[in-house]
Amino acid sequence: MDPIAKTAYYCCGVRMLDAHAQSPVCGDHYAELFMDAEAREIFRRFEKFRGPNLANAARHRIIDDILRERLARHPDMHVLLLGAGFDTRAFRLAGGQWFEIDTPALIARKESILPAHTAPNPLARIAMDFSSDRLEHKLAALAAPAAPAVVVMEGVSMYLSPDQLRDTLNLLRRLFPGHTLVCDLMTDAFAQRFGRGLRRRIRELGGNFAPLLDDPASFVAAAHYREAARHSIAGRAVAHGSLPLPLWLFNSLLKSLRDGYQLHVFEANSI
Repeated sequence: MDPIAKTAYYCCGVRMLDAHAQSPVCGDHYAELFMDAEAREIFRRFEKFRGPNLANAARHRIIDDILRERLARHPDMHVLLLGAGFDTRAFRLAGGQWFEIDTPALIARKESILPAHTAPNPLARIAMDFSSDRLEHKLAALAAPAAPAVVVMEGVSMYLSPDQLRDTLNLLRRLFPGHTLVCDLMTDAFAQRFGRGLRRRIRELGGNFAPLLDDPASFVAAAHYREAARHSIAGRAVAHGSLPLPLWLFNSLLKSLRDGYQLHVFEANSI
């Protein structure tokens, strides 16, 4: 798999450990299926990053909860996972028509271990070479579903340059009018203060973050999205108790930790 796709083993390893915890945050018992010897060797490079790992699990749970609530209201909802990695929500959540897009090698590995036809919900997997394929061509057949549509970009935005992110958002708005976008956004200040070690490990795999913005949420809003909600990822870990920080400290001296990396829900404006 390419370097960025290999980081999917990091996220999957976090969920594997979480599933075995006394009080799991997201409880993804499928994650361990993908963690063979190679995957565990990659994950060992990231095991010591306790804070980022807890945030990773908290991020996944926040998205789980958002999707569960929406699927309860719209069981036929279309859910597009852009850069799906080893996501298993089509197997864990009730309802929805699911579409996973990622690199050919990653999609092939998922199919060999957890085939799409075994999911309890309709699931289609779409292989895409991000260096040569055009996202528009891959999404064209899925455009404009009659049911509500949610696009999930989890752990993706920090690898996209501002121009790439803007182009992606414009395409999504054109193909899926009125969709909901669920994505995590990290400020440059947060990455500089809290993410240096993690980024170094990612570079060792051959990947790297794109230049980050000071206010990524405003950047997305400027691409004709309306922000409907935001959730502090670290705040969720604190609330769960997995990140033991006094609330007074978290909400005062550690505001940059609270606010610098958040999960956002945006509603696409009409074109």
